[in-house]
Amino acid sequence: MAATPTSAWVTRSKHLAGSAALALMGAVGVAATAAAAPPTEFPTDDRGFVGTAAYCQGAAVATAFGRTRDALVAICSGPDGQLQYRGVRLDDDAALMLTAAAAPDGFTAENDGVVYRVSATELIVTSGDTTVHRQPMIEYRRP
Repeated sequence: MAATPTSAWVTRSKHLAGSAALALMGAVGVAATAAAAPPTEFPTDDRGFVGTAAYCQGAAVATAFGRTRDALVAICSGPDGQLQYRGVRLDDDAALMLTAAAAPDGFTAENDGVVYRVSATELIVTSGDTTVHRQPMIEYRRP
C-alpha cells in the first residue's frame, strides 16, 4: 500500500472539489443517467472484487469487503496494519481510496468531512449530521 496514496480519486474525468465526495454514491437527488446497468454479480477472491478498484493491492489483504446495489467496497490491511477503504461507484466506476479505521460495528473512512461507514449490514455515507446515502449490503465477507 505504500505506493498507493491514502486519498486518491480514480475517475474517468476530473472530479469537482467539494462536491465530489458527496457525489460518490450519487445520492444527492440527481436523476440517473441512461448508462448501462451495472452487473449484478462480481467475481471475488480473498482480496476483494477482482478487476475493480475494490481489490486489495500489493502486500495488502482484505479485512472485509462487500457490495450494495450501487457500490463495491473493500477494507484492506497493509503489512504495517494500516487500513484502507477502497470504494467503487458502480454506475460510472468512480473509485475512492481513503485511510480507514476500525469501528465497533465495522469500519470508517473520512474525506473532507464526509464519513463512510461500512458494516456487515450496510454502507452509510454522512456529511455532518446529514445522511447522504444509506444502502444495505447485498454481500459481505470477512476472509
